Amino acid sequence: MEDQNIKKLALILSANCIRESAIEECQKKGQINDQQINQFNKEMSDRLYTFLTYLLQKPAEEYTVMMEALAKHYPESWEQPELSQVILQQQSQASSSPSAHH
Repeated sequence: MEDQNIKKLALILSANCIRESAIEECQKKGQINDQQINQFNKEMSDRLYTFLTYLLQKPAEEYTVMMEALAKHYPESWEQPELSQVILQQQSQASSSPSAHH
């Protein structure tokens, strides 16, 4: 995958990860200012871009080394992930819209 496409994918993932989330709610309530949210968005998209670059472009051994390093921060206390209803609803709406069938 080309670098520009990986950057675009990282931004799409970042935007959808914060959409209708607790951090977006904090921003709406004024608990986080625009500078802080912009910094958070940049950090998230940079990290996703780095991860995707290693996943999609680097040799498997480099990706494995990175994953081993990241796994040291495995969040044992976090709940296991589930499919996001927010994203599934978006997908469902997009697939049922007339423009999605082109």
